[in-house]
Amino acid sequence: MWLLRELLRLLERIFIAVVVAIVLAELRTLISGGDRLHTFQLSLVIVGALLLMLGAAGNDSVYDRHLSAVGHYWAQRSGVDDRDAQVGPVLTAGAVFVISGVVVIALGLLI
Repeated sequence: MWLLRELLRLLERIFIAVVVAIVLAELRTLISGGDRLHTFQLSLVIVGALLLMLGAAGNDSVYDRHLSAVGHYWAQRSGVDDRDAQVGPVLTAGAVFVISGVVVIALGLLI
């Protein structure tokens, strides 16, 4: 079950990155014109590079601690008790960012 949970988490990050790249490419194409496919490829590479930089920040960074604190806050506000440890291995935030960055850059280069 943990494998499915972590794969869905990873696929969610990749999907969000691709949607952000689509929006950026469409906005740039509408503003300045040009080839949509080429702009989409560049957007994918840029978003992937940003994801790699977020992953390079490490797992014990201020960003990771802030993200964890915000997540706990919203979980408590919604009535979810998240103090218990999750069952099974968990991908770190850095690993998710690096893997999704590599996948998004590969999509940009292969499309």
